[in-house]
Amino acid sequence: MNEIAVFLDERNEISSFIESKCVKIFEKKEDLWKAKKEVSVEISIDGKGVREIREEYLNLIKQMEECKIVIVNKAFGIPYSVFYAEDFSVWELEGNPLNFLDEIIIKEKEEEEREENQEEIAKELGEGHFYIDLMELELSKPELSSKKVIIPFLEKDEVKKIEIHCCHVPPWIIKEKDKGKITLKVEEIKRNEYNVTIEKYN
Repeated sequence: MNEIAVFLDERNEISSFIESKCVKIFEKKEDLWKAKKEVSVEISIDGKGVREIREEYLNLIKQMEECKIVIVNKAFGIPYSVFYAEDFSVWELEGNPLNFLDEIIIKEKEEEEREENQEEIAKELGEGHFYIDLMELELSKPELSSKKVIIPFLEKDEVKKIEIHCCHVPPWIIKEKDKGKITLKVEEIKRNEYNVTIEKYN
């Protein structure tokens, strides 16, 4: 994660996917950002169908090699959907790109670490459906409270249902249910062992 591609206009300032004249790929070596590669952008969307436009941007992506982070000043339309589908991280910024490169790498690494931590905490059972074993986490990550574990998932729009394996039902979850924010189903497996299912209201 040491390369960032920037869509630039004729003044070497950040531009949009459509209005840019070139893509400059910056690489960090020995604490300095240097332009590794420059790719001319000669894509016109006038009179072209969606498939043709997509193909042109996919060809551009091939020239960007291993780089998976891009900066534009406006991210929208077909080009944005192409880059999103190809698993790029897209940043919207304005001005001189060199002012932002270090900060972007820091934020990207933080996000990567956060996602890795969430993968350790929860298993995805299906789309929007997660499983969290609080009893196991009490042993492996005792510093994490049930709130610290579960709240970040409840705050995600894409998360609809969470199944929790626990030794008791956390009181704050019951309060959330009483506030009408979630539905709660509690199944007692045996003494001091429960399966709790939380579902968010749409």
